[in-house]
Amino acid sequence: MATINTINEFQAVVFAAGKGSRFPEILEGRPKCLLPIGSYPLIWYPLKMLQRHGFQDVIVIVLENEKSEIQQKLEKHPLKLKLEYVTLSGDSDVGTADALRQISDRIKTDVVLLSCDTLVDFSLYAAFKQFREHNASVVGLLVQSEMNNVVVPGPKMKYKIEQDLFGICPESNRLLFMGSVSDFENDFQIPGHLLRQNGKIDIRSGLLDAHVYIVRKWVIDYLESNAGFSTLKGELLPFIVKKQLSAVSQPQSHSEKPISEVNVDIKGKHILEFAPTSPLDTKIHDSSIFNKVASTLNDIIRCYAVITPASTFGIRINTLPSFCYANQQIYKTFPALTDLPEAALIATNSVIKSTQIASTTVGDQTVISEKTSINSSIIGANCVINPKVRLTNCTLMDHVIIEENVALENCIICEKSVIKSNSSLRNCLIGSNYTVPANTKKDNVHLSNSAGFMEI
Repeated sequence: MATINTINEFQAVVFAAGKGSRFPEILEGRPKCLLPIGSYPLIWYPLKMLQRHGFQDVIVIVLENEKSEIQQKLEKHPLKLKLEYVTLSGDSDVGTADALRQISDRIKTDVVLLSCDTLVDFSLYAAFKQFREHNASVVGLLVQSEMNNVVVPGPKMKYKIEQDLFGICPESNRLLFMGSVSDFENDFQIPGHLLRQNGKIDIRSGLLDAHVYIVRKWVIDYLESNAGFSTLKGELLPFIVKKQLSAVSQPQSHSEKPISEVNVDIKGKHILEFAPTSPLDTKIHDSSIFNKVASTLNDIIRCYAVITPASTFGIRINTLPSFCYANQQIYKTFPALTDLPEAALIATNSVIKSTQIASTTVGDQTVISEKTSINSSIIGANCVINPKVRLTNCTLMDHVIIEENVALENCIICEKSVIKSNSSLRNCLIGSNYTVPANTKKDNVHLSNSAGFMEI
């Protein structure tokens, strides 16, 4: 992939302090950003994407008690990046906007913000291009992606799929509305002025917010001055999107404490006092052929969306179904995601004696014995697979031992667990440090030592 000069124009921040509250059964206190996707930790993928786009320095926001483990893991998968780790206290529940506010003094330029759980094989150059041409305040990446035919290991249950709503002008890709479907009951209202000034708005519900945002420096300055915002996607960005057509002549009084459209207590200066309105900015904007659609005198804040083609692979690994789906797809999507061959998914220091292994990733120092059959599986580091084992569509995390004559189908086996001989498991989730007794036959169960999880 060709690079452009992103080094001086943009900084990059990766959010990796999330606690993974939606899938505690596979984390059990470990860092979410280190979940295995193929042979690499989850956070490696957005970092690799930044490296491919010419970045050399990245700020990584992590929890203080997880920094050492994350640092050590990434050192085993070196990248050509200088990583600056910024830590947050693990005791407090800090949102993404809160975290960004805490590092605002480090942001000197426009910035690219990414979540550690984003995998997308789309070039960011299209987003950079739109950001420049429209002199945009914010550009977000939206993915046309669906998870099909995912059977989640463990007890059978229905997983709720979160959906977002986006209002987009089809002529300009102007982002005019964003919100969660769950925030509305049966209907919602679009302000009349949006229709009058844009002519047509497409309301899209089948798009995934990739949590990849390109943001102007003044937006960070505004966030720094206003502690009312806790999250980016849920609070700050919807607020900015709704403020695009605000009147310059009617800022809020500094003494007022208005409530925003997203129920955030807004204090201090009006947002338009941060947006650049110099004569040069106005002249550049007015002279651009890209801003002729829906351009007004008050068109100072400008938000846009880049929608990936339907063929793009994109996913956020923030639920158990998405974790399973990502690992099912990683072998065939890895080259497009990383510019590396599939061979990079098999550690060179692993020992593989089996001749029946297909579409499978293998971690460092793992030993796979002869007389084994392994298909479409993820095998972590330091695992031992004994003879007469059959694995199909399974994910084995690090330090897992599979004894002889074991058959596993569509199972997740977490770190340091042991599956004793002559066992057969199908659609099962095995927690960390758990030993499955010999001769066990189970379907659709979750077995764990953790107090919060019991066999079902």
